[in-house]
Amino acid sequence: MRNNKSDAANGAAEVAAMTETGAIDQVRELLFGATKRSTEARLDDIDRQIALLRDDMSARFASLEAMLAQQGRDTDSKHNQSVDNIGQAIADLGATIRAMGAGGKAR
Repeated sequence: MRNNKSDAANGAAEVAAMTETGAIDQVRELLFGATKRSTEARLDDIDRQIALLRDDMSARFASLEAMLAQQGRDTDSKHNQSVDNIGQAIADLGATIRAMGAGGKAR
């Protein structure tokens, strides 16, 4: 019997504590609920904006990397073409000199 009374008293105390906690939560919601929801909405909006900025920056960096890689390939191609042109000019000069030398001997 005594145990049942003790259990009943503990149960009543828990219900009172839950009711008190519920009442405190209700007061807290009335006082701060709108501000809390507004703040959470703003934070969610900021999170979305940050995600958009991060995606935009990633896309821009990828674009810049692609452009730099293309510029590097173009520069290498132009360099190789210039080296080839210089080599051809030297070969042409050598041929001209040989032709001049051969023409001078024939006279």
